[in-house]
Amino acid sequence: MQIIKLNATDSTNDYLRQMILDTTLTTPTVVWSMFQKKGKGQRGNVWTSPRGKNLMFSLYIPNLSESADQLFSIHKIVSVCLADWLLSLQIPNISVKWPNDILSGDKKLAGILVESSVQKSTTKSIIIGMGINVNQIQFPQLPNATSMRLCTAKSYDLNTLILSLLPKLIEGLTHTGKDWDTAYHQSLYGLNQNRRFMSGKYEFYGIIRSVTPDGKLVLETETGEQLFEVKELQFVHISD
Repeated sequence: MQIIKLNATDSTNDYLRQMILDTTLTTPTVVWSMFQKKGKGQRGNVWTSPRGKNLMFSLYIPNLSESADQLFSIHKIVSVCLADWLLSLQIPNISVKWPNDILSGDKKLAGILVESSVQKSTTKSIIIGMGINVNQIQFPQLPNATSMRLCTAKSYDLNTLILSLLPKLIEGLTHTGKDWDTAYHQSLYGLNQNRRFMSGKYEFYGIIRSVTPDGKLVLETETGEQLFEVKELQFVHISD
């Protein structure tokens, strides 16, 4: 494994993607930056973070591939690995909010962005970007965010954290055998609970029943069972 540590970059995912284009990477490669100018999140959102407070990195594993319709399995593996790692550090009330945000209680602690290039219905390259709130203690205009430090009242060394997390991610992604689908559903935030959602301008309640292999959320609503894509649905929190 090689780790490339940067003082700043626009996006670790973009930096790593350019590396893949420019050279042949034969070992798991991580790009880790103290600051991202244009960090990316789900739904095209920007991931912002104070310099040196949080973990922001991207991981590429050569020869890691899935068929295009099974790519969500990567999300499941990474989400479960990250959730298990946080629990091992005694971060409380960890769950995975569909599709792959990591929560402590009802507040977002980490986010994952999986980007891929697809050729002939098979992924050619998969880049896994991750942002974990570690030592940040203030989140202006983000009432539903938290950090490891806020959860435990402890300060963390970023270098120690990333060196303990990366082997768990790589092992999970390269060794099969675990039932990741079951593990993902066991960690799923709001499973079998009635929750409030927004789809377009329509607000409604639904019970989360499962997530399909291709990543759709299955909700039981008053009109019957419905499936939603990531871009079609948002959770509505009490404080929203």
